[in-house]
Amino acid sequence: MTETDHHNNFAFSAPATELVTVAAEYCKALEGQDFKKPVHFNDVMRNLLSMIYLKMSLLPQVPDVQGFNESRVTEDDYEYIRARVKRYTGAEDDYLDVFVEDFKYSDRPILRTISEDMADVYQALRELVETFRGGFEEAMMAGLREVQEEFRLHWGQRALNALKALHDIRFGETGTPEEHDF
Repeated sequence: MTETDHHNNFAFSAPATELVTVAAEYCKALEGQDFKKPVHFNDVMRNLLSMIYLKMSLLPQVPDVQGFNESRVTEDDYEYIRARVKRYTGAEDDYLDVFVEDFKYSDRPILRTISEDMADVYQALRELVETFRGGFEEAMMAGLREVQEEFRLHWGQRALNALKALHDIRFGETGTPEEHDF
């Protein structure tokens, strides 16, 4: 088996295709699914963010590959997703984060938003999905490598933060397991 065959097999492996499948579902839900109530949005996003984190964690180390993919997600795309999430999270969009580098130099938590965190996750995953749509194995491998590195350095923590904040909205002291509208 040549190195190219190994890379090709990796791009089409179960862990890679399962990740891309759940990434596509996340993007599709954020781009246009109409949620009747904020609680429905919350439930779907908690499930998808959990699955994304799991699938990223199960993805073996992507072989080092040469190349890169051009960014396809524009600032307008990002802002559209951020605004859609904000519409469903409303006044509950803000949360305090202590797991940021700046907190080391401060005695106060940093104010973050669910909408920006979810838009960051969206941007990384939309790039991966679009790369896989192109069907070029080298680009797919580069996309997997890039999303894995970004997950480790950036958006993995953002996904967890958004999940924690959504959990608190749904089940925290102010939330209820019932039809909570925020």
